Amino acid sequence: MKYVFYLSFILCFTSVLGQSPVSESLNKEKGGRLEISQSREIKGTDFIYDEWNKGILVLNDSVFSKQDYLKYDTYKDRVLIKNMNNISEVIEIKDKSFTGFSIIEGKKNIKHDFVKIPSENFKDEDQGGFYEIVFNKENTNYFIKKNSKVLYDPNRSKGTQTINNYPLEYRDIVEYYIKNNEGLYVNVKLKKKDIKSILTNHSQDIDFYIKANKIKFSKENDVMKLINYYYSL
Repeated sequence: MKYVFYLSFILCFTSVLGQSPVSESLNKEKGGRLEISQSREIKGTDFIYDEWNKGILVLNDSVFSKQDYLKYDTYKDRVLIKNMNNISEVIEIKDKSFTGFSIIEGKKNIKHDFVKIPSENFKDEDQGGFYEIVFNKENTNYFIKKNSKVLYDPNRSKGTQTINNYPLEYRDIVEYYIKNNEGLYVNVKLKKKDIKSILTNHSQDIDFYIKANKIKFSKENDVMKLINYYYSL
């Protein structure tokens, strides 16, 4: 992706584009107006980050829209923003041209990039949706991960005779994918056997790099460094 230009999104477009065909089509965007309410009967949150963060929406991989308030619901795989003309109004982005987004994590000031990837790009026809880019060499997205959440019932693990004293809770699930030689994403665990089954070329160089740099396959950052090195060969 290349950052081409920015525009204000939803309802009031005040960018340098004015009333261009692009902004007019976005003005008719059918994102739903929502109310966010946290159930007291569920522990945790369905969002990747609890608080609202600054972010960027990406349309057609070329149009970039800065947002002051953006949230990513990993339970329902949806992106929400606030209407800047009515800060209490929350909007779900459903536009077909919506191809990705970035979140500036406020507490750490780290930018996380997400792209929409269709199911046919996966070796085993995964569900598709939004994936976070862990490593991006020349816009090829070799290393990505899927952030999602499930509802877990802790009472079920206590046996059927236990009174349901514990609330439901959201639990995080992270799945990693590496692009193989055919250009398809393969689901992997952060284990040496899984990673090396994808990085099949330059085996001697890879083995030397792993040993010299004391790569720990359980660490995402170490795997990212290894993939970075692999695709630099």
